[in-house]
Amino acid sequence: METNEQRKRMLREAVREELERFFEAVDELAEGQLEQLEEQVVKTSQQLGRTLLEGVLDSRLREPRPAARREGSCGHRQRLVGERPKELLTLVGKVRFVRPYYQCLEVGEQDGTCTRGEAPDDVVWGVHERRTTSGVQREISYLCGRLTFEEAAESLCRHVPLGMSARQALSLMRPVGEALAMAEDRQVQSLQAQAKQARSQRREERQTKEIERLYIELDGVLARMRRGSVPMEKEERQRKGDVYREIKAGAVFRAERGSKRSELAPGVYVDTPEPDSVRYVARRTAKGGFAWLLYQLAEQCGLSQAKPGGGRGRRCALDLESGR
Repeated sequence: METNEQRKRMLREAVREELERFFEAVDELAEGQLEQLEEQVVKTSQQLGRTLLEGVLDSRLREPRPAARREGSCGHRQRLVGERPKELLTLVGKVRFVRPYYQCLEVGEQDGTCTRGEAPDDVVWGVHERRTTSGVQREISYLCGRLTFEEAAESLCRHVPLGMSARQALSLMRPVGEALAMAEDRQVQSLQAQAKQARSQRREERQTKEIERLYIELDGVLARMRRGSVPMEKEERQRKGDVYREIKAGAVFRAERGSKRSELAPGVYVDTPEPDSVRYVARRTAKGGFAWLLYQLAEQCGLSQAKPGGGRGRRCALDLESGR
């Protein structure tokens, strides 16, 4: 359609201009300056990405034109009040686009569900009430799972032209962590139900290759928490300063006999974890809850295939009722 063709022409022209600037910058580089050339390529590719994103998201070149009236998500009739800009943090940097914005025509004084104003395009593109794309959220969550919040934010900003603080990284990672915790809880509930229904059933029929050595380890550490971020006891409310809560952590891994002898038991070799077999679980949880999380992880790592050891038969060294 004509408007779409107009948008494509404008995008092509913007891309052409950016490529011309790229070649001008390259012409100024001396032969052999690979590092500078690489930096220029990355910079240009990110700029091209921002140009293309803004061109596709921008509503001013879209067909058809936005309707003057619509029904809002609150159920009220809304009118178009104009086109407003929005800034997004993306994997190619900050982009800015314009989209139609609507407000309710009539708002009841006691109607607390009315949003009073909304941009339908935000819902279409999945950025309603947020200014960060899911791509950025996915990448920062991945980094937060391996680094501190400060290090994660710094690492992302080294490769993406964004400014991000540790607090922003935490805010972006929190919904992902909550979703993962909910999924873990559902798996634990399913495991508990199966255990109650079949405590006496053996699982040998499902076994495949036996695991020679499977280790299950548990520890805990006290973490300082900001006041108000967790429920506090009466004594804690009366005291000043931060409060502390225990964070339980567990590890499950397959092991093989190592080449070093134990310093404590002569003639005994020290086992070492098999490569890429270590898996962890950690949670600030009430007594009795963490044991099932660790047990579930052990099951996923092959507890039912673990070979009996120590002459005591196969067992999981966890008290699932008490959480120890």
